[in-house]
Amino acid sequence: MSATEPERRADRFRHSAAGTVIAAGLLGLRDALEGRPEQEETVLEAEAPGAPPPDGIELFLDPDDPTRSVVVIHPVVAADVSVAAPADDPGD
Repeated sequence: MSATEPERRADRFRHSAAGTVIAAGLLGLRDALEGRPEQEETVLEAEAPGAPPPDGIELFLDPDDPTRSVVVIHPVVAADVSVAAPADDPGD
């Protein structure tokens, strides 16, 4: 075998037009018989730094796919309101 010849007989079709056409046809046949393979999505989650916004509403808009946009509503905690003790009834 010379240095320019491929190791295996099938390797000579790897970068040729005929090899590309045959590979595309076989992949199309696989998709037709088995269905397209499911693509896995990677989910990344991270804590957002800082406190939630003052109105308690956050919007995460996905411009590529609006159906994947998310609105997060945080419970709004009222400011520290001290309850005044009831005054004595002056009629007593």
